[in-house]
Amino acid sequence: MIDRAPFTAAVRATLAAATGRPCGLGALPVVDGRPAPLPYSVLYPLGGPVNGAPFADASEDACLAFQVTIVGARADQVEWLGDRARRAFLQRTTAGGWEYPFIVPGLNVWARELLVDEGVDPASGDVVTCVQRYKFSVSAVA
Repeated sequence: MIDRAPFTAAVRATLAAATGRPCGLGALPVVDGRPAPLPYSVLYPLGGPVNGAPFADASEDACLAFQVTIVGARADQVEWLGDRARRAFLQRTTAGGWEYPFIVPGLNVWARELLVDEGVDPASGDVVTCVQRYKFSVSAVA
């Protein structure tokens, strides 16, 4: 069976490390016990189907979706962080590997896809947002 929690933790850690900005899990990120300063991202695990192994193959598969909500004070901040989020998940090296691989014992991430990029939402109050959704195809490895 493919457990989602370790993969979610890897996605969140990759996003924070690759962007250099805090990332909360379903909530405002906290840094040193205080709300993170803008800009930051919030990761929402959306789930997805997990398939049992077929008769001739011991590997199980899953397509797991996540929403990344980018929050900033200005449109340029949100675009800047949105660019970095896309790079964190989709950028490849010159050799063809992922620039930011997910390290999750027992899982192989074999496909990544941007499903939605809603662009910058106009300011409403003191914040500007952007929503991106990604799908990751993973297989269990023995």
